[in-house]
Amino acid sequence: MNYTTQQHSNWWDGPESFQPCLEQDITTEVAIIGGGFTGLYTALQLREFGVDVSVLEKGFAGSAGSGRNSGYVDSLIGKDFPSLLKMNRLERAKELCNFSVEAVRRLEHFIKSHQIDCDYVDHGNINVAVHPKQIKRLKHLEAVGAELGLHFKYLEEGAMRERGIPNAFLAGIHDTIGGTVNPGKLIDFVRKLAISRGVKLYENTPVLKVHNSSPVRLDTPKGTVYAQKVVLATNAFTASLGWKKRVLSPIWAGMFETAPLSPDQQEILQWHHKEGIYTAHEKLESYRRTTRNTLIAGGKYIKIPYGFKLGDISQPQMTNQIAAVFRQRFPALKDLELATFWGGWIGIPLDFMPTIGVTGKHKNIFYGMGYAGHGVPQTFLVGEILGHKVYGKEHPLGNVLTRRTLPIPPEPFKWLASTAIDKVLGWVDNRVDREVAKLERK
Repeated sequence: MNYTTQQHSNWWDGPESFQPCLEQDITTEVAIIGGGFTGLYTALQLREFGVDVSVLEKGFAGSAGSGRNSGYVDSLIGKDFPSLLKMNRLERAKELCNFSVEAVRRLEHFIKSHQIDCDYVDHGNINVAVHPKQIKRLKHLEAVGAELGLHFKYLEEGAMRERGIPNAFLAGIHDTIGGTVNPGKLIDFVRKLAISRGVKLYENTPVLKVHNSSPVRLDTPKGTVYAQKVVLATNAFTASLGWKKRVLSPIWAGMFETAPLSPDQQEILQWHHKEGIYTAHEKLESYRRTTRNTLIAGGKYIKIPYGFKLGDISQPQMTNQIAAVFRQRFPALKDLELATFWGGWIGIPLDFMPTIGVTGKHKNIFYGMGYAGHGVPQTFLVGEILGHKVYGKEHPLGNVLTRRTLPIPPEPFKWLASTAIDKVLGWVDNRVDREVAKLERK
């Protein structure tokens, strides 16, 4: 099967005109590498403190993960909440959950206060079961949520049908915090706001090398930057610059957008509230409606690179795999065209939580990364904290993410271990899906 592959994403192809690339040597107080959410939010915070900030982006601001993600705004931190509670004391787990909820709340306030037209729908997200065996997992999640003080509501099958959730999804845990957003519209606004606030944004300006010096020297194709401090806001691409190679492992994930639903298809679907849906698999599937009357589906299948050479890749096999799962979950929409496919790189730490820190011989190179697919809300708060840290100012939540991080193993062990884990989790999920198929045939 052939589908249109979008170079960036269906959310956003980029601005009408790029900011000029760097073509001379410059000196700046703070240089930020990466023009996604983390980099631009950090730049905005530093501008509030009156700091001279230059952002260097190898494409256009938002051309990587910030503009390619599926647009979930959720309160999840860590792999899942039960794992978070297993790995931490109760009070520590609550502290991390409060951090992730606060990230959602602050992003919501930012959207509301600036009246951003980014299609934000605050109906929460639902973790759903596709097989009766997964309901036990949801019940455990409900109990963990109560222990952690989270905003969870269990939805039995009748409640799911009342909300118009498709029949393939038997029950769910409704996290009422957050919802879904158009990340392209959001990053477009943030980019324009940063420029209007005096952030010097250089697009089409890849950084070739970050020197461990004071001031920090950054080499680019047409100019050199000298900065008192540097922020690495490059997430999955950070190791490609030669820094923090043991912090996270990059993976490539893809997704579809359908053609707009016809009136008959909308009547069949009956998905009224537009909550985001993700399944109770080990390797989750995700489904959501958009305000432009399409569906987006993704998850489940990933690409694990050897090393850290992260280019744009074509994944026709993954495209067909995601399409096949979508057809299985939405059989009544068999005539709905699956129009466009795209993907991008995600940074996954071993504990699935973002990290903030400072490195370098002169302690003048800062970083924030590792959102594990939950970066839309968390980048806002991480950028705020990074801005304070770079400026030398305390932030009330500045130490929440401080912890002893487990290092990613070097190659070839990184690739071998990641691939083995992926296959084991896939085997577990495939067994569930085979049982779902048996039920459907009865």
